[in-house]
This record gives sequence, structure tokens and C-alpha cells, in this order.
Amino acid sequence: MPPAKRLRASTREWCDRNSRPKSPILTSAVQPEPTRWQKPGPMGRNDWANFHSRYQVEVTTLRNEIERLQGGKQKKSSKPTSEDDNYLRENQQRLSRPRWQREKYITPPPEQFSYRPHLTGRSTPRPEHGRPVKKPTVPCCFQHEDLETEFWANMRFPVSRKALRACPSKKICELSQPRQFPRKAHCSMAEDQIVRRRKMTPRQWRLHLQRLEFLSKPNPRVLADLICCCS
Repeated sequence: MPPAKRLRASTREWCDRNSRPKSPILTSAVQPEPTRWQKPGPMGRNDWANFHSRYQVEVTTLRNEIERLQGGKQKKSSKPTSEDDNYLRENQQRLSRPRWQREKYITPPPEQFSYRPHLTGRSTPRPEHGRPVKKPTVPCCFQHEDLETEFWANMRFPVSRKALRACPSKKICELSQPRQFPRKAHCSMAEDQIVRRRKMTPRQWRLHLQRLEFLSKPNPRVLADLICCCS
């Protein structure tokens, strides 16, 4: 084993001082200044006078706090008077009035949008510039049926630029032609294989009449726009 190394006296003192356990009592580095009641020696006349005045102030504040917690001093007659009612009513009106008064908000009329259905899997239709065109001004009523017919016959709408440059497909051209009877069958079938038409049952006929009655009525959206205001 190597010989023990001799330490300096200052190093040995430092090791002895730091090897001891810390004391559990934590002493603050800066001691607070003692109050006037903690000063050594007897108190003078002025000190006793200040102590008495401070004690009286603390006692009065303590009494007021106790009375406040207990609900104040109990009066003999606890019935509210007319002055109390007036004060409470005025206070209620003052508290119910908003601090910053504003005018009543009037909702603007809903904006009318044209009907553009959105099909899933396709891009959202975006109308071109200038379309949809504004609704024509229609008079509320006509004096004669001929005037109404002439008005709608002379009504013209601007044609879209895309419609002028569009090239219709074969199916669109076929649908634009008038119907031909008998209709062309999708696949050629022999006359023996054609299913013979049967008569409607009473329930089918009743539902058919209901559908015809519904289709004969005008569109409620169109009627709402053409409300007669002369009545």
C-alpha cells in the first residue's frame, strides 16, 4: 500500500467541518429587526400610550367584524318601512338596467340562393360570371289574360357563353327529339316473350290518382314569389 499522504492544516480543518452532519435548525442568514414590543428593557410612557391606542383600535375592528358575521345589530321592529321598499325598488331598477345599452338587433333577410344540387363524387358547380341572372320584375297582377301571355312571350334571358360553345352529346340530342311511339326497345325480343300488360289493382289506381293530383298543383316556391299584393 502506498504511504498515507499528509494534508495541510487548512485542508484537514475543512474536511472535519464538512464531514459533520447538518444541524436540523435552519437559521436565516438575515435576522429580522425586532418590533417595538420585542425591544429589550422596560417600555417608556410613549410606548405604553401607543400600545394602548393600538389595542383599542384592534378591539373595535374585532367587534365590528363579529357583528357583521352575526348579521348586524338586531332591531326591535324588523318590519320593512315604505322608505326601505322605495330604496329596494330603485336599487332593483338601477341594477336591472344594462351598463352599456345597445339598440335591438334586427336580423337581415336571408340571402336567396339559386338551387344547385351537389352530387357526391363530383366537383361543386361554380356559376360563371353574371349568372344566375337577376329575377325579372313581374307585376303583381294582370288586367287580362292576353296581357299576361304577351308579357311572358316577350320575356328574354341572356344565353350563357358556355351554352353557345357547348357541343351536345349523342344522348342529349336523342332526348331533345320528340317522343316516338312505340318506343325503341333496349334489346330485341320476340313477340312471344313480351310480357302482357295487366290492369292496375285498386290500390295502384288510387296511388296513381294521388300522384297525378300532386303533379297538377303548381310549385309552392313559384307561388310564394308571385304573391298578388292588390288584394
